[in-house]
Amino acid sequence: MFVLAYAFLTTYQAYYLLDRIGSAEADVPRQIFLGTLAQSVVVVAASLIGGKLSDRTGRRKIFVLTAAVVYGLAMFVIAIASDFNGFLVGMAVGGLGFGVYTAVDLALVADVLPDSDNAAKDLGVLNIAGALPFSVAPGIAPAVLAIGGGSYGVLYAVAGVCAIIGAVAILPVKGVR
Repeated sequence: MFVLAYAFLTTYQAYYLLDRIGSAEADVPRQIFLGTLAQSVVVVAASLIGGKLSDRTGRRKIFVLTAAVVYGLAMFVIAIASDFNGFLVGMAVGGLGFGVYTAVDLALVADVLPDSDNAAKDLGVLNIAGALPFSVAPGIAPAVLAIGGGSYGVLYAVAGVCAIIGAVAILPVKGVR
């Protein structure tokens, strides 16, 4: 669900900038670059800090849960943004959630693998979970846009809900703190 939220963002941000923000078509590539840059800078810092804190405390679930909620909230910031600066703020906040999530989620997965002799198979399933949303998002998004009257704000609000559902889904994981 977390990756589905990310897939909605990356797949539809050009249309969002054109339709919701009202960007000129010629400005969109630069704006996507700036948004990606803002997110990436925060991702690097957040992943280094979040990973180190998770390792130091020995806790995983709370970091993954919090990161997914932060990312979901970032999608809501983007959903309500009325200008490019609001979009950039949402992208930076999203970088915070995405950075901590990616740093700690893989460690959590490694901690709960059922059989170390079959780790490659289990990590293959994780790879599918990371790739499949990018195939599913373009199929789901048109329905969300149709129901939401063509609003990309609604699409990103749904992305926020997806990320928060992903956060809640981590709660039943046993055997890891």
